[in-house]
Amino acid sequence: MVIVHEQKEFELELGSYFQGHSADEIVSYKQVSGEDVTMGIFFPSDMDRTKKYPLFVFIHGGGWASHTIFPDQPRWAGDHLGFLARYYAGKGYVAVSIDYRLLRNNGQEEHYGLIDLYGDCLDAVLYLKEHADAYGLDFSDSVILGESAGGWLAAALATFDFREKPLFPRAILVNAITDLTDLHWNRAVPGDTENVYLKHLCREERTAFLSPVRYINETTCPTLLVHGAVDSCVRPRHSVAFHDEMEAAGRDCQLHFIKNTDHAFLLAEYYRDKGWDYGCAKTAIGIMDRWLEK
Repeated sequence: MVIVHEQKEFELELGSYFQGHSADEIVSYKQVSGEDVTMGIFFPSDMDRTKKYPLFVFIHGGGWASHTIFPDQPRWAGDHLGFLARYYAGKGYVAVSIDYRLLRNNGQEEHYGLIDLYGDCLDAVLYLKEHADAYGLDFSDSVILGESAGGWLAAALATFDFREKPLFPRAILVNAITDLTDLHWNRAVPGDTENVYLKHLCREERTAFLSPVRYINETTCPTLLVHGAVDSCVRPRHSVAFHDEMEAAGRDCQLHFIKNTDHAFLLAEYYRDKGWDYGCAKTAIGIMDRWLEK
């Protein structure tokens, strides 16, 4: 199913969620070279630790090259999509915003390539599974969302099958990179590497191995795709290809385009601080709300 929307199709009040964009708790889920790699947890305001809550996992974008988007933000605290995490915490989810190590030398430095970032996010989810009782998480009622480069990471978690795969019942991919044959994003595919999964593959095979769209099969979870119709950073073909493969596999998938909309429209707080309109972010959230409620 493919649906096209106007930029201002839904009206939502987001101001209060902007005020709560930093996480309630910062957790170190692993260390890399002696540095903590963290996640931010946003709890429902009426959290009852004796109950289980649906889980909403967020993975931020930034070209795999940045943690923060606000100049006055001294450290990462879940803020990149923090307003959205707070919004869904307000709807009764335990929302978790995952951070990860960044690419070095555009993914060509050992231990700082795409597969390592994927490993971080997988480890974060496995950490949450291990501590599900402590945080009141119901993994049977969970969803993962990734935006842009974070969309690649979310799509990888939802599709890759060469490591333990924590299956999410649902996935939302916003302006997501799904196919690394794209010449712009192909530069992040490693050349020389000693990674156990990649070292015996040629570059073309590595590109395919790291492209989530290649893993779609009859077990892939239902997926919502939202993309700016004129995205100049991650071309709409990424979502079109993912949607077409999902349909071919007989899987539940919706693709929603927002008219006259370029990249990163989901970062409503960032745009607001620049004095720009963020009606398309409201539309995207409205699309997500309807899909989650069905």
